[in-house]
Amino acid sequence: MILALLVVYVPDGKTQAATKTPTLTFFSTRTTTSSTSSFHITRTSSTSPLSSLSSNPSTTSTATTASLSSISSIHTTAIARPLPLVSVSRTVSGVYNTTIGGNSTASTIGYGMGQYPATEEPSYACDNNISTKYLNFGSCISINNSQCIFKTGFYLELQRGSTLVTGMQICTANDFAGRDPFKMSLEGSNQSGTNLALGTSWTLIYHGTTGLQADPGRFKCSAVRTLNNTAWYNSYRFLVSETRANSNTVQYSEVRLYGY
Repeated sequence: MILALLVVYVPDGKTQAATKTPTLTFFSTRTTTSSTSSFHITRTSSTSPLSSLSSNPSTTSTATTASLSSISSIHTTAIARPLPLVSVSRTVSGVYNTTIGGNSTASTIGYGMGQYPATEEPSYACDNNISTKYLNFGSCISINNSQCIFKTGFYLELQRGSTLVTGMQICTANDFAGRDPFKMSLEGSNQSGTNLALGTSWTLIYHGTTGLQADPGRFKCSAVRTLNNTAWYNSYRFLVSETRANSNTVQYSEVRLYGY
């Protein structure tokens, strides 16, 4: 518990001392002012989400500084919220034939191996609109096999910068339940630009089921999958490793990340 001594101004010119136990409320933005206290939270490094705390009361001119070293993780006191997946330069890069920890193989527009239709591009998986979708043909376009779409997905660098992701959710597209992602992985990176194509840039956060084991229907989302993650990253890579049934394509309307 942190106690701060506040000096409050009163109209008759006298002063009175009061102690106050601050309530710390954290939000999904990187720098924010609590609505329930006078403390301003500033995150200064990726390894220490809460590295400084300064007081800025509107009724005094003296700032109080206190340490938050006793707080080990931001998500122990806050509720994860959906994160806006707005990417740097609005670029979301589709990939195929890409493994966890491996180099990315770029997908391109088209209807052939490793391609995606121009109207169903990777950015549609991050536009917060379940009426659009991202479809990838994978590595064997003419064969219905769950391995055909193995290792497809996308990556992006978030415009908002360093972010802590503690949950994710996948939403189905408009047709063909067999194309739904069944198993997935999420990796994080603090690299940017062309370095994101390198497998050494990525650290695995999650590898497992999508939460779509039972078909929820079309244009429906899974329950939010909780991730055991405490590392902050500014870039993320999502890969599908299995679909619900044998198919020559994989598709989904949304990949949603939750956190801070």
